[in-house]
Amino acid sequence: MLKTFLISALLFTVVKCDVFDQLTQETRKIINDSLIPGAEIRQCTCEEQSECVKEMKTQAFECVDTCWDKFGSISSKPDELKKCFSDRDDLMDSVLDCFEHNVDSCLAKHEDKKIQPVDIDKMFTLGVERINKTSAKMTKTLSGSIRKIVDTVGEFGLCVKDCFVAKNKPEGYCFTRKDCQPSIADKKARKTLKTCTKQIDFKKEAGELCECTVKAGLNELSQYCPMLKLIGQRGGRKG
Repeated sequence: MLKTFLISALLFTVVKCDVFDQLTQETRKIINDSLIPGAEIRQCTCEEQSECVKEMKTQAFECVDTCWDKFGSISSKPDELKKCFSDRDDLMDSVLDCFEHNVDSCLAKHEDKKIQPVDIDKMFTLGVERINKTSAKMTKTLSGSIRKIVDTVGEFGLCVKDCFVAKNKPEGYCFTRKDCQPSIADKKARKTLKTCTKQIDFKKEAGELCECTVKAGLNELSQYCPMLKLIGQRGGRKG
């Protein structure tokens, strides 16, 4: 899921979109649309939440490895392409850690505090759908070769989601097994995510990432790399 986000963010930067505004503005709707009407579940302790987040991140990265061959249709060097994004895993991990520790979604100690649960399957499905929909909308005026990249990113994201769901079918999600969920207030979540994503100077990262992907076989992006590097340099001088 993280690499789907990062690849989509690169494409948004290509078309001069506000990357994180585009990718976070749907957060509230995704959460609200995933809520289970009339249901209640215990709110997790921070220890329980941390254990589940760690497990789910591991599963997601395993699914990235499983699904990465999707990029063989657009790159002659899919392993090199993967390294372009894997080298930035620490950036995305820092965003997730920041979000987890600042969103106030868990309890310090075990309490029987009830919250409205979300349908986890539905939430991941909606998340992938929104990323793909926004990607397609933002790139519809670009060339067919760029749209092919967008389509491949969409196929990759769907594959990761399906793999992730399948991994949790036998025994259920970690949160399901613990019979608890985090309490993610939509306003707080959007504010926290926006704050945490500011850790990444994506305008700077995008230029380097673009050049790396071109060397890894995505030649269609080569015309955008000089522009992205220039934007990154200007952003750095302003910062």
